[in-house]
Formats: sequence, C-alpha cells, structure tokens
Amino acid sequence: MNTKISHPIYHSCCPPSMTKHTYERSFDVKSEKMTDLWNKLNLRNTFVDGQIFPYKVEFDAPQQNGPFAEGELNIHHGPLLSVHGMIGEVNDQYRGLEYFYGSYVISFRLVRPLRLEFFNESDKLRLKLTVYVKPWFKPIWKLGNDTFWGLLGIKFLLTDKD
Repeated sequence: MNTKISHPIYHSCCPPSMTKHTYERSFDVKSEKMTDLWNKLNLRNTFVDGQIFPYKVEFDAPQQNGPFAEGELNIHHGPLLSVHGMIGEVNDQYRGLEYFYGSYVISFRLVRPLRLEFFNESDKLRLKLTVYVKPWFKPIWKLGNDTFWGLLGIKFLLTDKD
C-alpha cells in the first residue's frame, strides 16, 4: 500500500481500505494533427462546450473559454461525479490537473481521483489518470475507463471535421 502524500495541499494519504491505481491509455495521432489536438486539449471551451447534459465543467476564470492558466481552479460535476481541482503545469508536451481532497467518481468511498495528466508524444497522445480505489472495484474501474476513453473520452477531438 502506498501511503506517501503526492501533494499534501491537494489530497490525503491513501486510506487503508483503498489502493492507488493508475490508468493509462494512448491514442495514435497523425503528427500533422497533433498540434491542433494539443491546442484543443488546452482550451477551457473544449470541455465547457463539449459536455453532455447533465454533466458540466466550470472554471474559476474570467471567461469559460480560452487557454488554461496554471493554478486555475475547475470542477467537473454531475450525477455520481464531483471532481474539483487545479490546472497544474501546462506546456507543449505536458498538461496536468491535480484533483482536491473530496473529489469522487460514483462515491467518495469507491474512487477518489488524484491526478489527470496528458502527454504530447508527437505521434501519440497519452493520458494517465491516478486515483485511490477500493481493491474490489479496480476491475470495474478499469473496464469503465476502457469504455469511456474508448467511446467518448477524446475521440471527438480526433475526428476530422473537414
């Protein structure tokens, strides 16, 4: 069991009843499309405008569009979802989002998100989602992520609109 605090300001140690889990997934992207995709991933409006009711994304920023700013607060919320956090480092190869203590998916007792990271690897976009999860729920969590990221996730950003 990993009980090290990654960022004590943001979240707690891993509870004894949970384990730390990292989900990773890569998406092949034509190198000529990566710049456009990366730019879209770093805009507030991509997430504000792209949400399906009753889910919503909000940013504590003067506008709900435009590029992310490091340190900017946000929340993704809806039924069985309350993940609030802060945009971390943003550059040409990396974007991080640190989730705060109290964030949850389904229930605070099942899944507590810690961090969402995106990596620009020229011809591949890689995501890494780190959570605390109940051990018995880990296979369900993985299946849910495979389904979400495979069907919805960022696929809408990878399709040609021309």
